[in-house]
Amino acid sequence: MTKARLIVCLLLVACGAGPAGAHTENLFGAIHIDGRKAGQIHYTVDYGDGGDVETLRTRASLSILGVKLFNFEQTLHETWHHGELRRFRGRTDDNGTVYDAVLDRGPGGYTATLNGKPVVLPADAFPASVWHHGIADHTLLFDLKTFALMRVKIAKTPETLTIDKRKIPTERFDLTGDWQATAWFDARKRLVRFRYVLDGHEVVVRLDD
Repeated sequence: MTKARLIVCLLLVACGAGPAGAHTENLFGAIHIDGRKAGQIHYTVDYGDGGDVETLRTRASLSILGVKLFNFEQTLHETWHHGELRRFRGRTDDNGTVYDAVLDRGPGGYTATLNGKPVVLPADAFPASVWHHGIADHTLLFDLKTFALMRVKIAKTPETLTIDKRKIPTERFDLTGDWQATAWFDARKRLVRFRYVLDGHEVVVRLDD
């Protein structure tokens, strides 16, 4: 698994939640792979009047000695209501491989397609959107790029992080099973750090304050 591929998998799930009200946020963070800084991430998030995410755009590139090795672009359109994903439109260009994902939720559950082909998702599955604190309450998740299902167990513990010499009390959620990950949320339920294990490599995103 290349470093570029590791970064892609991280970008699909790491994002911070914002306050209520229509606004746009630009979020930045540093990516570390196996303890070494490997690059930066930049998210542009548009929120609607109710504070729900309407669009999320992510762009990233990995360069070594000034040579661009990899491109990744993703546009997500999400509609949430009472903590439930009701409508989703996503397009991901993963270094030339395109994933067009469409999802709607009605009384009978999800209706979804990936690149025009139907995908079956259980009604109790929750999107693997780490920015949403509700992820900590669900043990069946689905990936927003491929709609792959992931069964997890979740352990919650308090932990104080040191960020820029400041002590920040957080809730730490460790996910195990089909997805090896850890997410830290502050008192406002904002994501402040995310760790993800992929093919034996540790990937960490540290969001700027």
